[in-house]
Parts: sequence; structure tokens; C-alpha cells
Amino acid sequence: MNKQHDVHKLRIGKSRSILDAVQQLNDTASQILLVVDESGRLKGTLTDGDIRRAIAAGKELSSPVGGACNVVPKTISSRSPAKALAVMERYSISRIPVVNAKGEPVDVMYIEDVLSEEYRAEARSNKVVVMAGGRGSRLDPITRIVPKPLLPVGDKPMLELIMESFAACGFSEFLLSINYRKDFIKTYLAERSDLPFSISCIEEESFLGTAGSLALMKDRLTETFFVSNCDILVDVNYISALEFHEENGCAFTMVGALKKVNVPYGVIHLRNGEFDRIEEKPDVPLIVNTGVYLLEPSCIDFIARDEKLDMPDLIERIRAEGGKVGVFPVHRKWIDIGQWGEYKQALE
Repeated sequence: MNKQHDVHKLRIGKSRSILDAVQQLNDTASQILLVVDESGRLKGTLTDGDIRRAIAAGKELSSPVGGACNVVPKTISSRSPAKALAVMERYSISRIPVVNAKGEPVDVMYIEDVLSEEYRAEARSNKVVVMAGGRGSRLDPITRIVPKPLLPVGDKPMLELIMESFAACGFSEFLLSINYRKDFIKTYLAERSDLPFSISCIEEESFLGTAGSLALMKDRLTETFFVSNCDILVDVNYISALEFHEENGCAFTMVGALKKVNVPYGVIHLRNGEFDRIEEKPDVPLIVNTGVYLLEPSCIDFIARDEKLDMPDLIERIRAEGGKVGVFPVHRKWIDIGQWGEYKQALE
């Protein structure tokens, strides 16, 4: 409980950009930054949630963090575990700054530091559908032998890592949509009967795309559920994503990730139709689809049984009928093994 954190690494000037803050959050893995003024006094805190709200409100990633942070953060004046825990429980927060008499942050207390026993996620009944039936043709020729869900990343197959990431947030009921090399997947699951998850396989008779097989599970998906591609592993708090989905009244929510895409050319900028400047090989920040979604059961009504349908087409059907489609943006690391370049990088 006496662990001291390097608060200097968590400080960020209020005029720094949101994009700078994203990089600093990733580098520190702290889940919080301390926004300070020129004198070093605490002016606010910045978390994943603050960044998501800023993006949802239309703020540019070049905007200063002073306009995106929480300007009335909860703080304590001493490193008291009891006091910190009381404030955390009252306001449902997991990080709290410690400030001195001058208003300067001198430490941050983490819930991991003040809890005397392991903090476990509450079990959730929401099911997770993993789309594990595709051919994985972009990873040919290896997927001619090993189906993409069973490709190893480290010492475990991707499928198992995906299930573990959801289970860490309390979600442990999985429905696997299988087709290509399905016997391999069923054999693997039989050999790993010790996995602490509830796993059911739903077999496609034909390839139904990234959404079509949901119609085969309609009777089993009776509350908000997750869908994950089998080649994506996202560092995201799925409970927060579920809360975002529910609080915003969404029928369908996409988990989007911030990704900087390098343009390998000099980009010409115009002003009033005339040349302004050339920007050499810029990194362009984009929010990209991770292949992780949250859906209401009513979304399945837009899919005919045995219809081949992909997620973008399902989204358009939902929107056409007035359903709200939300985006839950995250900035943490994510692994995409869907192409050779990304898979090789994941193995490094």
C-alpha cells in the first residue's frame, strides 16, 4: 500500500493536444493524466472516458487537453488508503490524485494499491459471439492448414486470448460461429475442456458473412450481446463499452480504435483553392473499426435465416429503420492478425 508512483510522468500541460495525451496515456499505461498549468498546479484530470466524450462532442485531436479534461477532479491531501478507497467507492473511480497545500499533484493512488485482496470483475450474463467461421484468405497459405482462430499469438491461440479478454471483465458465455476447418476448432475445444468459459458452437452450412450467422442464434441472444471478429484483440474495458451502449440508447455500437496512418507522400494543402503548403509524409489520426460490436437482440430481426450479410450492411439496415448506431472510441493498443504484416508484427 506504500507504493509511490512517478507523478512526473503523468503530468501534462493544459495546452498540449489530445493526440499528445493519447500517446502519453499509452506510454504510461496509467489510465489517468494530471493536467497542470504553468505553475504545476492541478487544473484537471484526463482519462479514457474524457477523451471519448471529447471525440463524441466533435473536438479535433489537435485540440488542447484543457478543454477536454475533468476540471473538477476528486482529490485527497494525503496518501491515506482508507480515505482514497472511500472516495473511489463513493464516486466509482479507480484513480485519485494526491495534492499538496499548493494544489500541486504529488502522487496518484490506484485502486490496485489500496485493496487488500484481488479485485475481481462481477460476473455478467451478456453473451459474446465470436465470428470464427471465415476462410482467412488474406493469411493464405497458412490458413489452408490452421484456421485463423487457432493461429498462435505468444503461447496461446487468438481465440483463447479473445475469450480471456472478455472474461477479465466478467463475460464468460461464448457462442462461436464456425464453418471453415470447424473440426479443428471443435477438436481444440475438446482438448481444452479445462477452459473456465461456457462455450457453444453454432455451425454454418454456408458462408454467411460477418453478420449472417447471428440469425442462427436468435433464440439464445435475448439481451445486449457482443460480437467479435476472431482476428482482433482490443485492449478495452468491455464493461465501460456496455455502459456507453446502454446510457446512449444505442441499438448497435461499434468499438473504434485510434490509429495513425502514415501517408508516404507529400500532401498538398490548399487554401481558398490555391496552394498553401506541403506536408511531408504526415501521420493522419483516424478512428478505425476494430471488428468488436455491441448489439440489441432486435438487430437480429433485420437478418433473414441463412442470409449472407456483412456488418456494414446490417448497420445500414438498422439506421434506415431509425436505430441509433454509436461509436465507442478507444486509444489503447490492439492486435489485428487478419493480414500477414499485422500477424508478423504481433509475433515480434
